[in-house]
Amino acid sequence: MVDDRLIVITGAAGHVGGRLLKNLCTTTQHHVRPHFRSTRALPDWLARCSPTFGDLQDSSTRKQVLSDADVVVHLATRGYSTSQPPSLDELNDEFATTAAMVREAANHKVSRFVFVSSVHVLGDALIDEVADSTTPLPVTDYGRLRLQIEHEVLMRSRASQMTGIVLRMSNTFGAPAIARPATWDLLVHDLCRQAVMSNRLLLHTNGTGYRNLLALGDAVGAITRIALQDLPTGTYLLAGPRTFQLRELVEIVKIRAEHVLKKTLTVEVNQADMSSHHPFTIKTLALEELGVSLNDSFVEELDELLHLAQVEFQRNSL
Repeated sequence: MVDDRLIVITGAAGHVGGRLLKNLCTTTQHHVRPHFRSTRALPDWLARCSPTFGDLQDSSTRKQVLSDADVVVHLATRGYSTSQPPSLDELNDEFATTAAMVREAANHKVSRFVFVSSVHVLGDALIDEVADSTTPLPVTDYGRLRLQIEHEVLMRSRASQMTGIVLRMSNTFGAPAIARPATWDLLVHDLCRQAVMSNRLLLHTNGTGYRNLLALGDAVGAITRIALQDLPTGTYLLAGPRTFQLRELVEIVKIRAEHVLKKTLTVEVNQADMSSHHPFTIKTLALEELGVSLNDSFVEELDELLHLAQVEFQRNSL
């Protein structure tokens, strides 16, 4: 039987949104409506989709985006960044826009609303073993506003017939489907760029921090299944199978980069950084119990990202 549900993806030009869009458009027959904030040249693989454009703060844009939609995957929010954190005004605007989207999605009889949040809402609770039931202790404006959005999604869903899914996703990495220069400022992406452009990998910290990493292909595969499966309203962790100490991570990037790029690299950390960090692990038990198992393509994704970095930055390398 043909699945004729209409899937809307907001933030379709983003790091995760672009790969999710490409996955749905090239490997499935689903009807997909990507939404972009501004008009742009679109790749050939998007030919069978009918995109929408405009600012989601505008009610007429939201009406166009949600018309006849069955499933909404909402990714039109900023990712977490320590180097360029969004302002409180920007975060408040995103909350107001998403709250309006959720309310109007329920009014438009959307059956499922998936909000891709972040493990950064957990804040100080991101220690030891982290489970779906772990109570968030956000310590940043980003975490606090994301948590407010999560509450709004769940509240609106429970007051309507719409299923609301909140995904607390860990840090993703991988080759983007739609080029965005800012992508190369992400940690693993920056290390891949450094590997191409120089003979060293430099961490700007002492390397004692921890990062759970989820390969982008694994993330979008899971989000696709979650968007289409009959999961109950709730909050779910979506994370990679391993949490790395940053010193371990940079050594793994070094090994793969030396294999892919055929060069020798050194590693440096910031010895002046005296901070210390508590280890943690993330258990995605709720999704697994509902039949959403995650693939583990960490090495393959890293190698693909290194090849892309080689194409992008080889001409500027040493």
